[in-house]
Amino acid sequence: MDRWNNLKSHFEQDGSLRDIIVTSDDKNTWSLFFTALNSAEYSHVFTHGGVVRALPDSIDSIWNLQSSEPTLLSIQVGDILINCHFFKSYEIEFDLDPKDIKSKSDFSMLLNFLSWLNKSIKSSMLVTHENSRDEVILSIE
Repeated sequence: MDRWNNLKSHFEQDGSLRDIIVTSDDKNTWSLFFTALNSAEYSHVFTHGGVVRALPDSIDSIWNLQSSEPTLLSIQVGDILINCHFFKSYEIEFDLDPKDIKSKSDFSMLLNFLSWLNKSIKSSMLVTHENSRDEVILSIE
């Protein structure tokens, strides 16, 4: 089965983003993610109020920073820019622009990232249409 051909219509540009949602009832999932990212091949940039800073080692530190200015973690996966948001303790949320998924090769890069993330944090995840948890594109267990 060719997943790309079955799913590529979900990555057509429509003015909205696609979400990657990792749900976990263990706040330690954030620590697993930060540790894995710092040793991964993926380049990343953390900003606080638009200023580049070192990635803090805890979600609590990030939430403290957010009390004064917004934060964002951007991860480069090939030609795909994946942004991580720090909204909830029990959920890691990323978004990406579907325009970055132009080919089977791009889609493979995304799948490799999702596989790495799944192994690193040992949690399942969903790829959905923006703010539409019921519109699941892909599920990784």
